[in-house]
Amino acid sequence: MSPSTEINYEASGRRPHESSSKLKSRHLYMIATGGCIGAAFLVGTGQTLAKGGPVFCFVGFAFICSVIGIFSTILTEMAAAVPLNGAGTDYYPTRFLSKSFGFAMGYNYWFAYAILVPFEITVSTLVIHYWNPPVHDAVFLTILLVVVVRLNYLPVKDSGEAEFLFSSLKVTMLVGIMILSILIVAGGGPTGERVGSRNWDTPIKPWILEGSVGSLLAFLGVLVSIVLPMGFIAEMVAVCGGETKNPAKTLPKAARAFLFRLAFFYVLPVFFVTLICPADAPELTSGGSGAGSSPFVIGIKTAHIRVLDHIIDAIILLSAWSAGNVYCYLSSRSLYSLSIDGYAPKFFAHTNKYGTPYWSVTASGLAALLAYLNVRSSAGQILTWLVNIINISSVFSWVLLSWSYIRFRKALEVQGVDRNRLPYRARLGKSSAWFCIFFFTVIGLLNGFQVFFLSEWNAVDFITAYIGIPLFVLLFFGHKYFRGCSEPWLAPLNQPDLSPLSVIDAVSVGGEVCGQELDGDKKTSG
Repeated sequence: MSPSTEINYEASGRRPHESSSKLKSRHLYMIATGGCIGAAFLVGTGQTLAKGGPVFCFVGFAFICSVIGIFSTILTEMAAAVPLNGAGTDYYPTRFLSKSFGFAMGYNYWFAYAILVPFEITVSTLVIHYWNPPVHDAVFLTILLVVVVRLNYLPVKDSGEAEFLFSSLKVTMLVGIMILSILIVAGGGPTGERVGSRNWDTPIKPWILEGSVGSLLAFLGVLVSIVLPMGFIAEMVAVCGGETKNPAKTLPKAARAFLFRLAFFYVLPVFFVTLICPADAPELTSGGSGAGSSPFVIGIKTAHIRVLDHIIDAIILLSAWSAGNVYCYLSSRSLYSLSIDGYAPKFFAHTNKYGTPYWSVTASGLAALLAYLNVRSSAGQILTWLVNIINISSVFSWVLLSWSYIRFRKALEVQGVDRNRLPYRARLGKSSAWFCIFFFTVIGLLNGFQVFFLSEWNAVDFITAYIGIPLFVLLFFGHKYFRGCSEPWLAPLNQPDLSPLSVIDAVSVGGEVCGQELDGDKKTSG
């Protein structure tokens, strides 16, 4: 299938080789809440705490989550009006920017998701080290990988049900940790010692340099480090929402609760963990065995609560493995999207009778074999380098999707489509998109900024922090030269055709402005 800038699938309501849209709204809400809660959040937060101290750790998460919440509103406006129907969010740069941007963004997505699968599986194996089992790592890696890939071959309804259960368990754990933290702070632990705000006595830790400059560097470093645990979380809502039966109805509802869920299940747990885990705990930076360096586990051990650290460790194991399962799903859908746009071999768009793109799942499963690099510590450094590139991939995604939204809005104006009749409207509109472009560009440029200090210089760290930029440029111009040299740099605003089949469908579920029903649009049945 040759790539096209027209949304011609809307005439029939389905894409060619469309994957099955059988996720229920409860799947979407729970996966959007807990799907990305994995090793980067439950374990990696410890390094963020150690780097900047409790105040910067908490404020950094609150700020990044706020910006991602704003970003999610503009993405939801596009996704509700033009559902993905099983494809990846690179669909929007392809349609509203150019085929070359879509090509580069699609492979950027596929690479990032594909690398996150072995990353989460590897951390799952390291978490198992907490119990010192007399079994080789390769055995656990194999078991975890096989189950992840097998789940992704299931009908999306069944795999969604499994992830619903995993996400529910993760959310329950975080709620339990918050309640437990309150008890520990108030002196309700086994020793009766009242922790109070003791761990906030040194609220800020300078980084690299001393004084106020070091404090500023610490805050910037914290912001950059938070990108990994929060990366692609908003895109997950759009992709999963496209696989529901009525995206124009379910996506606005999911977006309405998204910012609240970010605050309650990401920001609040970070706040509570800064109360019970000292920022100077040596385990945070000692590279301990998996969950042994998690601030959630360290806080519980510091309170001398027996057995519970093992229970939390088991849930962290499941959380990391579950996140790997979600990233395998996203990776396969990204490759599927590339295929139906003509940017990858056609067979990757083939689906089975359940609507699962099985060849795309197979390719993503093969990429997950990189997890075996960590069986040998020397080879495992390669995977660490690859993971370091993911931050810049997240930034590219946020910047290009924000730009795509601006072009989407302009296309609506040029084609005379009344925005008031969309199923969802971002309250701040194009202003929020411009802010996201500016903020995420700054974060991308700061990725790895510490290497520019002589005491921190490392050639490998510099390359892995910034190599994503020339790689993206190479993909863009490579496609432009070989496939798109005769096309304009940006797609004309009268393409794609937004003649409003999706907009008409949207009216039947009622328009919303950031979750509020539009004046004059009444919800009707059907």
